[in-house]
Amino acid sequence: MYEIFKNVINSKEYSLGDILKKIDTKWVQSEITDEQRDELITLAQANADPSHSNAPLQKQIEELSKKHIALEETVTALSATVQKIKETVESGGTVVPEPEPPVTEECPAWEPYNGIPPVKWQTGSKCTHNGKKWESMVDNNVWESGAFGVGAEIWKEIMQ
Repeated sequence: MYEIFKNVINSKEYSLGDILKKIDTKWVQSEITDEQRDELITLAQANADPSHSNAPLQKQIEELSKKHIALEETVTALSATVQKIKETVESGGTVVPEPEPPVTEECPAWEPYNGIPPVKWQTGSKCTHNGKKWESMVDNNVWESGAFGVGAEIWKEIMQ
């Protein structure tokens, strides 16, 4: 069994996750020794070809890339169409106003960091929490504003 594993690993035509599971299965079944298992795992990790193990993920990435390109082309085409409509309307004497920028909250409600970058609260960021307004004094602030032990060097209360 050991030689079969070595031949497969040396061919580099395997999924790393699958081969590691099979090695462990044969080890548990006492068909290979501890030393053989360790050697096979090391060899499998060293010889693994990521394209075999990540093929489904790579396919998803390629599909998303195609969709992204298609969306960019659609947005460009729609933008050109909107510009032509605007020019046509304005040539008839009607002025088309620029869209108003979206209203952003000066002090949104505090939200805890969810573990996914980027961290929302940077130096100067403002929020409301527990009926008070706060300003972050540090970058990448993951602390709860106004919480016990969180001092003014991390969140400073804004007096209104």
